[in-house]
Amino acid sequence: MSDIMAVTYEDAVAVTQSDNTNDPKGPFAALQCTGTAGLAKVTTKQGTAVSIYLPQGVIVPIAVRRVWSTGTAATSIIGLLAVPLSGGQQ
Repeated sequence: MSDIMAVTYEDAVAVTQSDNTNDPKGPFAALQCTGTAGLAKVTTKQGTAVSIYLPQGVIVPIAVRRVWSTGTAATSIIGLLAVPLSGGQQ
């Protein structure tokens, strides 16, 4: 049995970008840009608005509740939903 915690995602959905409303499909455990790489303005799960760079095809593990439409240059962003933490293997 391994003692290394691994990140597992249980679903992936297209992000709905909005400057005013948190994504109803989120919050997301990570983002991935499947289109053109670029900056994405996001609101983290803790409520901080920040711009991050999303390279094409790379999973960026940052918990976010909103991807803004203003200030976001990256295209085709998907949000990854994590498996809830259970506290250990069963």
